[in-house]
Amino acid sequence: MKSFMLMAFLAFSFGAGAASEDGVHSIVKGKAGEPHLIKFNSGAVKFLEESETSELKKFEAELSSSKLMSRIGNKSRTLFLDDPNYEITQVPDSQIQDIYNRMNPYMRRKSECSDRAHVWTWDEFQHSGVKSEKAFLFLTDTYIKRHRYKWWFHVAPMFTTTSGKKYVLDKQFYDHPTLLSKWIGDLVFTKLECVKDFRFIDYDAGADQSQDCYFKSEPMYYYVPADIRAFELGRQKTNWSMPEVNGARSRAFFKGSN
Repeated sequence: MKSFMLMAFLAFSFGAGAASEDGVHSIVKGKAGEPHLIKFNSGAVKFLEESETSELKKFEAELSSSKLMSRIGNKSRTLFLDDPNYEITQVPDSQIQDIYNRMNPYMRRKSECSDRAHVWTWDEFQHSGVKSEKAFLFLTDTYIKRHRYKWWFHVAPMFTTTSGKKYVLDKQFYDHPTLLSKWIGDLVFTKLECVKDFRFIDYDAGADQSQDCYFKSEPMYYYVPADIRAFELGRQKTNWSMPEVNGARSRAFFKGSN
C-alpha cells in the first residue's frame, strides 16, 4: 500500500550511501550533546555525532568548495517574492484523477523527489498545456532533530481545480490525488500549520526554530530550492531547462513518456 511507503519514507528514506554521493547544501552544527545535521541538495539529512570529527571536516570542505563554485552575490538585490506573470491553469475537478493516471509510474527505487516532480509537471504540460505548480515543504532544524527526520525538504506537483481546491499528485507515496492540507498533515507529525509568508533565504539562514515547517508554492519551472533562492535574489525562472528535464528523467525513471 502507498500509505506504508509514505511511512517508510518518513522514517527511513535516504540511505547513507545515496546521501554521500549528493552535494552538501548546508551544515547545522549541533550544541553539546547534539548531533550535527548535514543537509544535502537532494533533501536528504545525515546525522553526525560529536565524535565523528573527521567526517564533519570532510563535509565542511565539500561545502566550502561548492560555495566557491556556485556563489551568488546577494548584496543590493531587489527581492521578487511573487511572479506576477505566471498564471496557473485551473483544471476541472473531474480531470484530476486523469492527470494522476497519466503520470509516469516507472520510478527508480532511489529517485529524488525534485527529479520526479520536474518530470511529472513537464509531461503533463506537454500533454495538455496545463501550467501547474510545485508544492515545496521545508522542515526546521529543531523539528528534524526532534523527530530524527531523514530529509529537510520535499517537493511534488500541485494542481488547482476550477472549484479552488489544490491537489498534490505525489505518485511515489499516494495512489490518488491528495488535498494539499492532507499532504502536509501526513508529512508533518505535529499537524501544526506551516509558515507560508516567508523568504527561502531567511529559512535557509535558520528561520524561526520555534516553528515546525515552512511551505511555498512555486511555478512548475522551479526544480530545486536553489531556484527559489535565485528568484528572491532577482534571477527569475520563466521557462523550462531541457537539460534539467532530461537529466531528471534519466535519474528518476526507467522508461516512459519523453
